[in-house]
Amino acid sequence: MPPLTPEQENALEQLTPMLQGTGFRGVLLHGVTGSGKTRVYLGLVRKALDLKLKTLILVPEINLTPQTRKRFEDFLKCEVKVLHSALGAKEKRKTWTTLLSAQTQILMGTRSAILAPFEPQLLIIDEEHDSSYKQQDPAPRYNVREMAFHIAHKYGALVVLGSATPSLETYWNAKNSNLKLIEMKSRPGGLPLPKVTIADMKEERKKQDRDLMLSPVLRDTLSKTICEGNQAIILMNRRGYSTNRICEECGMPLQCTDCNVVLVYHKQFGKLVCHYCGKLFPSDFRCKCGSNKFAFYGSGIEKAEEEIRDWLPNAKILRLDADTTSGLGATEKLLQKFRDRECNILLGTQMVAKGHDFPGVSLVGVLCADIGSNIPDFRAGERYFQLLTQVAGRAGRFLENSQVIIQTFCPENPVMQFAIKHDYLGFSKAELTERQEASYPPFCKIAQIKLQGKNKKNLETAANNLAETLKKLSTLNSQLSTLKILGPAEPLISKVQKFHRQVITIKAARAADIRHCIKEAKVAKGVEIRVDMDC
Repeated sequence: MPPLTPEQENALEQLTPMLQGTGFRGVLLHGVTGSGKTRVYLGLVRKALDLKLKTLILVPEINLTPQTRKRFEDFLKCEVKVLHSALGAKEKRKTWTTLLSAQTQILMGTRSAILAPFEPQLLIIDEEHDSSYKQQDPAPRYNVREMAFHIAHKYGALVVLGSATPSLETYWNAKNSNLKLIEMKSRPGGLPLPKVTIADMKEERKKQDRDLMLSPVLRDTLSKTICEGNQAIILMNRRGYSTNRICEECGMPLQCTDCNVVLVYHKQFGKLVCHYCGKLFPSDFRCKCGSNKFAFYGSGIEKAEEEIRDWLPNAKILRLDADTTSGLGATEKLLQKFRDRECNILLGTQMVAKGHDFPGVSLVGVLCADIGSNIPDFRAGERYFQLLTQVAGRAGRFLENSQVIIQTFCPENPVMQFAIKHDYLGFSKAELTERQEASYPPFCKIAQIKLQGKNKKNLETAANNLAETLKKLSTLNSQLSTLKILGPAEPLISKVQKFHRQVITIKAARAADIRHCIKEAKVAKGVEIRVDMDC
């Protein structure tokens, strides 16, 4: 294990006295990608063990637990118990029995581990910005960060939130002294952050066949990387082979019969797939107009894999997406192959951007980087910035002259400009300004009441009646005067599994006002309702 860098040592010196504090203590450890946040965690957990304090370590993905657990066990020379949903019943029972007997000092897991019968004095949430820390369906629905703060208040624990791209709510709390802010601005050994190159696909496509997904600059750099014996990660955040099947008679894309979603062609299965309900359709399924004449448009990760194999026939490629990792332990087996350098190209969806540490990676390529940049969601810019920054951070952790190539049709996108400069401070300042002007978190509390039903007319009536009830409540009760009721409206995906959807958005100065308001959320029979806090 390498010695601590001055920045890491400084962070540990600030954290160590807080272990023996009283009451709630919260810290944001904000370090650039590859700055060694895990090395700080290791040192802090060692201090906690010396003080006979219990530690809970949370990671965003199940596939990150093996490598993280090994690092902690190798450094601490003690067992680290693991708890997550992929464990078999026997393993879960054994872990829970150990936890109930109060013999465990260190527990590691994904979000569900926070519900375990364990009372930590130190709670570490790595990659705290990750959306997987919020449990949506099924119930119980909870946000791990909020649960961690509750546990910290209850047991007097120290909570350490770590990220290179912290959620804007967390960063705002740190800047306003609700959390202690510790920053790490450089990588160990003086290694620079990777150089980022933009490939403007409006111009690149003029130089080659327009159907090709990889730009000339990415193809050439990828070839050079493989020839030099290094590894590359290619992000293509879209499953399948072709993203649209267009009818040549009426010009409409083919949609799922049960969902308001366009079907995606998966060459691996030879089928059209709905990514919301999982329903499969024959590739020659007739259009609603009756025509069986069609053409495929759009590109997915399967097409990217095919193109790379044609270009580099000797390359050893691993594809990491939901279609190749459905079996138990499949994800970790693929990642271990890449870690052991059995393969030199890892092609994946956003799964490849989540906290992995691969020493041999000197190139990261991002295909179709504009995916997700224009979703009508106030958090879309934040998620887009996080994805680009995180995937870029997989490059050059142990190698100089690493490179990131981002292919885009919109290089002037301000969020992308912040990401290519690794400029979180600039991004957060701009984004927080916009949110304050539009009254979005962290400058208010927000929730969505989500309604669904099979009868569209009954659903719309129920949604309108509920919205009117809530608006009257906010008018009549002076204590709820800060409430703003927006909607109802159809969400972006307005029907899933034959259930139509409506959404009512509530904004308020305090979460308590929203909770008081939603007590009145009653609807007619046949309409399902659930509340999403901090949506």
